[in-house]
Amino acid sequence: LISLRSRMADSFEDLLENAQKLTADMGRTGEMPRVQRNIAQIAAAGQRLWEKAGASKTDTADVRASILLGSRGFDVPRLSQKLDRLDAAKTLEPLAPVRDTDIQGYLKNERENAVLTVIEESRRKTFEQAEKHHWRCVQLEWEEEKQQILNSLLGMGQDTLTLPAEYETVSARPLAHHGRSGLDAVEMSYARQVYVHNEKKMNDLPHSLVHAFRDASEKFNDLEIYDCWCLLADMVEVPNLPSDPMVTRTSEQVLLSFISAARHFLENRYKQCVLKLVGGNLYQAQLGGVPGTFQLIKSFLKIKIPSGTQDLEDGEVDGQPVWPLIYYCLRCGDLDAAMQVASEAQNRLDEFQGYLHEYIQTKDSGLSQSALNRIRTQYRRSVRASRDPFKRAVYSVIGCCDTSDNHSEVAVKTDDYMWLKLSQVRQCDADGSRGSQVEDHLTLRQLQAILKDEYGEGHFHAADMPLLFFQVLLLSLQFEAALEFLSRIDRYHSHAVHFTIALHDARMLILPDSIQAPLLSKDSHDVQFFNVAQRVVRYTRKFASTDPREAVQYFYLLKGIETPQGSSLFTQCLSELVLETREVVLYTW
Repeated sequence: LISLRSRMADSFEDLLENAQKLTADMGRTGEMPRVQRNIAQIAAAGQRLWEKAGASKTDTADVRASILLGSRGFDVPRLSQKLDRLDAAKTLEPLAPVRDTDIQGYLKNERENAVLTVIEESRRKTFEQAEKHHWRCVQLEWEEEKQQILNSLLGMGQDTLTLPAEYETVSARPLAHHGRSGLDAVEMSYARQVYVHNEKKMNDLPHSLVHAFRDASEKFNDLEIYDCWCLLADMVEVPNLPSDPMVTRTSEQVLLSFISAARHFLENRYKQCVLKLVGGNLYQAQLGGVPGTFQLIKSFLKIKIPSGTQDLEDGEVDGQPVWPLIYYCLRCGDLDAAMQVASEAQNRLDEFQGYLHEYIQTKDSGLSQSALNRIRTQYRRSVRASRDPFKRAVYSVIGCCDTSDNHSEVAVKTDDYMWLKLSQVRQCDADGSRGSQVEDHLTLRQLQAILKDEYGEGHFHAADMPLLFFQVLLLSLQFEAALEFLSRIDRYHSHAVHFTIALHDARMLILPDSIQAPLLSKDSHDVQFFNVAQRVVRYTRKFASTDPREAVQYFYLLKGIETPQGSSLFTQCLSELVLETREVVLYTW
């Protein structure tokens, strides 16, 4: 134990000696003073150093700010004095309450309240107007950008659409081509008709683009396209069309005339098919007697319906069943022939003869209300249960009976179905309001909804037979929807453009307020609009550089359409074409 203690003492003595030597060595260096302060003194000194460093940093920031503002021309000390003198409390401080008897104080407060109210209201309105203006500009810029993107995607340039309101005349020079044309044979044929049309218009001569395009399409070797042009040619024959397309498409009388023209087209086409069938089977048809529809249908039935067909009622006329004779005479559009059949049926059709006679006298307007009530009562009591499909179909056409029945036994083709339904649309408002007031009444709007929305493209196999669905929409007076649909079919793109031009020239298309609107749009009343300007301008972009003269002719067709800024779109398109082609001599009228 004594030995252990002696060793520990030696260790502490050695440690103390070493520490004293260390402090002695530090003193001899002279680089740092000897610290002779306790812990509290050290903490106080550190606090003072920290405060001094913070103040120096703040002063440095102020100096830097003064240098920066001074370099920009600001007098920092003077601005600081002005800011110190500002007192916002007096500007919007609450008004002092006044006593009830202090009239002067009351009036002063009321005046100041009124001034403050006006200021606040003006401020609020200013901010609202500024915000509306901002979003209006943003919307306009976005519409222009969107149009440029669409045009770019179509590969037809990057300029937004624009067209003319007023210009004097179009050049009457012959068509010429520079190098390789961007138009194929069909498009060139259409372009020549556009040129002739503009020539006629410049000389104030009447000319129908629909008939011109129909005649040109006869050489296309495409019977379906030719049929479409024949349909439009029949529909534009409606007399006294209003100059305003909106009036044209909302006038009940004009709509009924269009329906009659569409039905007339289907009747003529069916009669041509009957003639062709009979002409190809003369031995079986045994055509003879007095020429006319009656003899033609008799011969047709010898081919169409076997003589021993069951379930046909009310006997025969000249060896053929009565109701098929009447139906096919009506289907060919010969009401007098149908009346001849009913008369030769003697007493079997006495009551029906009266209905048919009145129907012939007032074909477009239909039967009177009393006659409608009688024929519909008869239909519900006996005819509906009849097993003769032709009898039911004839009653449905004459009296608009049971319009939900499609009569598929008789109307086996789309043309037959369309003719049957168009025959049932009579005396209805453009908005379809009478549809709920008269039983078994089919309105035009209801028919349009059935064809386009309920059946649609899938039912009519539009992908495989696009022109069939196109004709269905035309027959139901859905011109804008028909053009939009055909525009989506690549192989019919040029035809769709010229159908658009022809309908626009006939004042049968409703245009949107802005040429930047979508191709097909509608308002809150389901009135559809078609952007003719967009369709034509995009079409011309593919050949404007190779065939500038033809492009000018197409631009002239849109004379009368304006840009949102009120300028002439024709003039703008013409200016852009001159800048692109550098052929100024082409456009000196």
